[in-house]
Amino acid sequence: MLDIRRLHILKTLELEGTMTAAAATLHMTTSAVSQQLAVLEREAGLALLVRAGRKVRLTEAGVMLVEHFGRIASEVEAAEASLKKLQTDVRGRLAISAFPSFCSTVLPAAVMSLRASYPRLDVTVSDLEPFESVARLKSGHIDVAVVDDLHEIQDDGLVKTVLARDEIILCLPQDRQVAATATLADYAHERWILDQEGSVFEQFVRQTCREAGFEPSVIANCRNLMATLGLVRAGLGVALMSELNLGRETEDLVVRRVEPDCGRNIIVLNRAASRESPAIAAVVDELRKATDARPKA
Repeated sequence: MLDIRRLHILKTLELEGTMTAAAATLHMTTSAVSQQLAVLEREAGLALLVRAGRKVRLTEAGVMLVEHFGRIASEVEAAEASLKKLQTDVRGRLAISAFPSFCSTVLPAAVMSLRASYPRLDVTVSDLEPFESVARLKSGHIDVAVVDDLHEIQDDGLVKTVLARDEIILCLPQDRQVAATATLADYAHERWILDQEGSVFEQFVRQTCREAGFEPSVIANCRNLMATLGLVRAGLGVALMSELNLGRETEDLVVRRVEPDCGRNIIVLNRAASRESPAIAAVVDELRKATDARPKA
């Protein structure tokens, strides 16, 4: 009989592309991954992998097994969720991922509340971009993903819950005298500080500026929020950022909502098979509470 744990390893290899990357994701050694896949090939009686240098691709038989594993894992998870409904408390292990600004601002409060309310629930956290979260959620490596909708979400087989609207705000140096709401086109002449080059948020800001009638003059691309705020604080430019980032770090800066207004939806995803899990329901509820309590411009 095929071992579902080895099928999970095969699925992870398909997702990661190399033995080394799959081993890191699974917290195994590369040799252990290789050994388990060799056993799976013997069980299947067919070659499941084709090696090309460091990369590995699945044969037709391997792809077929991964497709079956997706359905098997979904049924197992649904069975586990049904059993958990009979439990009187929320417990077990649960992995959450979130995009960086949510992970650093809202998620800590939600996790602290979960620990206080459900001491038998063991929560782990990953800081991932939305496309990474969706891939890992579908592969079974995480249980709940907090994403945004700045790009299309392939949510087949997933349950989607919209937590809130996240407004995108303009951040300026403290000495600026500006109206209560900023008209974005009025800042066409400014120097701009954007997210790291090529990121989804950088492309979103560029497109937002273009829709306001100008191409931003970019003097810096920063992957780190503190670097962005530091440059704004020094008067080197202005920046659009998530309202999630409001807090002590922005108290000495001017922040304004913009016209036309722009923003994104904050979304929680979980697999459809786990929809009846009390732990999933508890996590979504705490995420909603923490999101509602966040500072707003």
